Amino acid sequence: MTQRILLGIALLALSACTPETKPKVHRLVSARRAIYDAFVYVNRIPEKPEEGEAPIDLAGRIFGRLANQEGRVLLKLPAGMDRDSYLAFKTFFRYEGKKQVGNCAACHSPEEFADSKTHVVTKGGEAVATPSLRNLNLGRKDLEKVIHGKIAASRLKQSGEADEIDGAYSIMRLGKEDVPGLVAYLRLLKDVPDDKFRGLILEATVLDTTGDLEDQ
Repeated sequence: MTQRILLGIALLALSACTPETKPKVHRLVSARRAIYDAFVYVNRIPEKPEEGEAPIDLAGRIFGRLANQEGRVLLKLPAGMDRDSYLAFKTFFRYEGKKQVGNCAACHSPEEFADSKTHVVTKGGEAVATPSLRNLNLGRKDLEKVIHGKIAASRLKQSGEADEIDGAYSIMRLGKEDVPGLVAYLRLLKDVPDDKFRGLILEATVLDTTGDLEDQ
């Protein structure tokens, strides 16, 4: 009996000294598995609105966190996300200022990137339900077409030629030069397999934010 006890103690001591062969990822609150979600996780960015929180207030919290990460040069990008798609992420959520303003989260709020409401989005059109931007089954050309349509709608709204278009479009300030980045950003919202998602988190790399990034 004594020998068995001693053997058990020895095995426990051995297992305690054996190094972990595979690093672990802490449990995620969200079940989403897109590159975007890996980015949100590694940078501790707010995933969704708090109860009763307006989209603008959520965006404010997000930008507050980004400023903290950029200022300390701690912002991490998972594989598949680069500087351009990160800047487009900021454009997507930005709702004021002199830089590119997408104000997209006014209707496409995380974590579903939809608001369960209807909006008029075309001149002379009827109100339609906001579609989720996650896992869009659209190619690059189709995404470009959709974004160009949003830019055109915003200009009609701002010119007074289509007052019926939702008020969120009156804030947008985008040009054709912003389209490629926004397409790249939308592609970050496609889910990947669990094993790949784990790698996105563990292999995320720090983005150099010491240059002109904060001005964009």
